[in-house]
Parts: sequence; structure tokens; C-alpha cells
Amino acid sequence: MMRSVPGDLRYLVHFFNDERFLFKPITMADVAEVDDVCNAITSQKGWFWVRFSPLERRGYLARRRFVEEAMYEDYTQRFGALKEKVPVYFYLIPNLSERKAIELARHRTRHDETEPRVVMVEIEDLDDTRNVTFTLNDSHTAYRNRIMEAGLTFGGATDVRVALPDHGKIFPFSMLEQVHQEYAPRHITYEVQIWDHHMVAKLRYVLLGTRGT
Repeated sequence: MMRSVPGDLRYLVHFFNDERFLFKPITMADVAEVDDVCNAITSQKGWFWVRFSPLERRGYLARRRFVEEAMYEDYTQRFGALKEKVPVYFYLIPNLSERKAIELARHRTRHDETEPRVVMVEIEDLDDTRNVTFTLNDSHTAYRNRIMEAGLTFGGATDVRVALPDHGKIFPFSMLEQVHQEYAPRHITYEVQIWDHHMVAKLRYVLLGTRGT
């Protein structure tokens, strides 16, 4: 069963581009399918669609694969096996509500993106967290220094944040309370990675946005 989590951390949120690819990161696609999937996402101008555009997709995929491999190796070497090698990603934001989630998504429309499509999951519905991990901020930010050390470049404008002592690390979900106690005063957000596709498929969720309820 899931260990208790801080009261200000109630929801996992997932922003997505196309309902056909809900809970299916681009790194799950076969090599032959990548361009078709990226083109479909780009045509809809959804969440961070520019990273899937012809100009940026190769660089983004290289960084994403690098980070996924680094997270997998870091975690399994320290904490043990994970069920999958490609996770499904969520944000974990303190004091999140449905209204705030929609506002965060709509902020992206300033970048020529479409209306938000948002999935919210109650953390208490995660009844088994053995294959659930997290990083401080999103994993691209957490692993930014290691990405650059590997010689991989960032395309377009990037939000360069202050490096934190626990960037470049991945944690088991059971450590969330301990880590959040340290970082809550900084108003840190987290990225949660679920390395169990069967578990994700069974999650109950609320769909928000123009196509949601």
C-alpha cells in the first residue's frame, strides 16, 4: 500500500497533446512510427508541440532517451529493479486544484498552443508505488547538467533554473515526504515517473480542458 504523503500534494497532473497518445511518451513509439506521431502532435499545436516539430524532434528525442536511460540506471543501481524502461510522466504540484491545472495549461497558449488538455489523478489512487519515482522539477531540468556533459544541446529557448543539490538524482516515491519536507519552502514542483504501464492503464482520472469534462 502507498505510504502517506504530505497534505499539500494531492494530485498528479498530465498535460497531453493528442488523446490517441494519452499516457504514451514518444519514446514508446517504434522508430518507423516516430515521424508520424510527431507530425500528428505538431499539426494540433498541443502541449510543448514545438519540441516535436521537424526542426527540434531529433534533438528532443536524443535528450529524452538519454534522460530515461540515466534515470533507469541510477534508480536500478541504487534501489532495485523497475518493471519498464520507459516511464509515463506526470507533474506533482503542491496545492494543485482543477482550476489551477487549467490555468497552468492555458499559460501555454501564449506560445501558440491550443486549449489545454489535462488529466488529473488522485495520489491516493496509487495503491502500489514500487515502480513510481520522482525528480525535483521535470527530469530534463533535474538532469540538465548531465545532458550538457553528454554533449547534447537544447533547441529553442529554455527555462534555466537554479541548480539544486538533489538535481541529477531520482528517488523512490516512498521518499517523497522526506524530500518535500526539505524543499517545500522553495515551492518546488516534481515530476513523477510511473514505470508500470499496466498500472497506468488502470488509473482512474479526470479529464479537463476543451475535450474534457
